[in-house]
Amino acid sequence: MKILHLSKFYPPDKGGLEHVVARLAEGAAAAGHEVRVVSATGSSWVRPPGKRITEVPRAGVTVVRLPTHGVVWSQPIAPGYLSAVRWPADVVHVHHPHPLADLAVILNVRAPVVITHHSDVRRQTLAKPFYWPLARAVLSRARAIVVPTRAHLGASNEVRGFEEKVRVIPFGVDQVRFHPREPDRKPPVFASDGPVGLFAGRLVGYKGLDVLIRAVEGTTLTVVIVGDGPLRRSLERQVGAAGLARQIRFAGELPDDDIPAYFRSADYLVLPSTSPAEMFGIVLIEAMASGKPVISTALPTGVREVNERDVTGLEVPPGDPVALRQAMQRLAGDAGLRRRLGAAGRKRVEERFTLKQMVDDHLKLYSELISRPS
Repeated sequence: MKILHLSKFYPPDKGGLEHVVARLAEGAAAAGHEVRVVSATGSSWVRPPGKRITEVPRAGVTVVRLPTHGVVWSQPIAPGYLSAVRWPADVVHVHHPHPLADLAVILNVRAPVVITHHSDVRRQTLAKPFYWPLARAVLSRARAIVVPTRAHLGASNEVRGFEEKVRVIPFGVDQVRFHPREPDRKPPVFASDGPVGLFAGRLVGYKGLDVLIRAVEGTTLTVVIVGDGPLRRSLERQVGAAGLARQIRFAGELPDDDIPAYFRSADYLVLPSTSPAEMFGIVLIEAMASGKPVISTALPTGVREVNERDVTGLEVPPGDPVALRQAMQRLAGDAGLRRRLGAAGRKRVEERFTLKQMVDDHLKLYSELISRPS
């Protein structure tokens, strides 16, 4: 098959959506398919201005980086999508929300279309009246709509009315790359007399890092924060003002090859998200695959389907620093509980959230749609 993915961005740009696109593309290429990804040029990529670049294939995937004229309402302004979709694909896979890709599909795509609906447009309220008709039009045009959990259906207004097209295919993690074992060497940032928690992700508002900082105040808890984002400096100021610089440590953005060692070095993961913008939480399954217990929040999203409360981890109300503090102290103070929850998390990943199953299920779906009359 010739498979075309339409994504806002693509690694080395960071993000859960970008991670999913890369794993799907590389998995299909490893299975012998011809795979192309069309992406806007993100902040992590240096390019000549105004020039479209078709990269030398990596891991079997050809990536086309489009000239990008800024970002408005989280949407890269890259008109090149309109022509880039003319590549002769057997199936086109769009990753939502993505208005320019939607317009390109409506105007220039005749092949079967699959949409992975990662989330509704939530924060960009001014954009919703303009995007809604386009989103509904491309969802109507699609042959299949993929969501990673059943909760995505209940949380999405945009998908409502198209339930008969929906396929639930959970996101997956490479359980060989993320595996329970002692790290060869713990990064120095984990040096501590006691257990160390880990946060990994973009430093943006809905991740609840301000709540995490308040939860650590007045305790002996230690947390390592991995990642970068627009709130980095304000969070560092908040940590400094609270006198928590020794307990809350910023590791910054890491190379992908270093990430597994950080999960193995931590004693538990904490994901204190406060908004339904956290629809799944890829870091949850990475930590669980690494045999680590997790703390997540009781959002009405797929997060609750990933972390099974009191089985693979603990759950607290979103935005509640006292409840988060108590959960962190409970895990930090009970090695037996950490081992039990961590082992259950690893088992849950092996049963429901493997990378192989995610890729295989998508390839089966593509084949089915190609063989089915329109």
